Amino acid sequence: MQWIIKYLTSSIGKKQIMGCTGAFLALFVLGHMCGNFQLLNFDQASAQASYNAYTQFLTSFNPLHFPVKLIYLIELVLVAAFALHIFLAVTLKLENKKARGDVGYEVNARKGKKTFATFTMIWSGLFVVAFLVQHLMMLKFGEHYLYVNAEGEIVRDMWLTTIQMFAQPAWAAFYVISMFVVGMHLFHAIASAFQTMGIAHQKWTPIIDICGIVYSVIIALGFGVTAVAAFYLANQPATQELIEKSRALQPQYEQQQQQKAAAEKAAFVIPSVGEVQVSFNID
Repeated sequence: MQWIIKYLTSSIGKKQIMGCTGAFLALFVLGHMCGNFQLLNFDQASAQASYNAYTQFLTSFNPLHFPVKLIYLIELVLVAAFALHIFLAVTLKLENKKARGDVGYEVNARKGKKTFATFTMIWSGLFVVAFLVQHLMMLKFGEHYLYVNAEGEIVRDMWLTTIQMFAQPAWAAFYVISMFVVGMHLFHAIASAFQTMGIAHQKWTPIIDICGIVYSVIIALGFGVTAVAAFYLANQPATQELIEKSRALQPQYEQQQQQKAAAEKAAFVIPSVGEVQVSFNID
């Protein structure tokens, strides 16, 4: 048990755990980007149907019949991994600074294999945190559009919410720039994670570095292209027509919600004493 505590509190242990959580988050980002590729469909009605079906699947998928929706458990794991990653990154940064004290390095560390991404790692990471909070706030609490799904139920139209988030040129441009920062962070993080895990070799390290560059460029370009496509779609007449249709569904949506609330209330009604019949059988 002591060796576990010693490992978790050691510098190498913290670095390796940070690397593992970073790898997990990097894979999640890749999956998220692939899901967002549905925004590249310039047939608005088709994109609306496919993207809303995709988001509805994510929010309702629960094959093991957990008492809570599986999406909430996944979100909890992601938040925990993200929080742990940030905590370890800041902790290691402060520990390194404390170990150096007021004495700086005699050799300029910017020379050699050090890159701009290396020196801005902590700052690009904090920027990504702030960006993600703002991004999630805009999606979670953005304008509530409505859509009739394949089952005939009126649900939230996440496609319109996502598209309209990019309707403003300033935010679309800021998003593209932010993806450049994300790519820069990933570029160094991938190589650093492999090195921390002990996977460093004269032959394989250059290949790992190239793969890290390719991966970070794909992520940055993938999200950047979808942002530009969303900006274009958000300002098209066909999209504005879908927004008007969404607003016209509001009365039906309110009626649907009232019916659901009434049905849920009826399901939990406890019969009164006069309605309960008790019988005894005496042999």
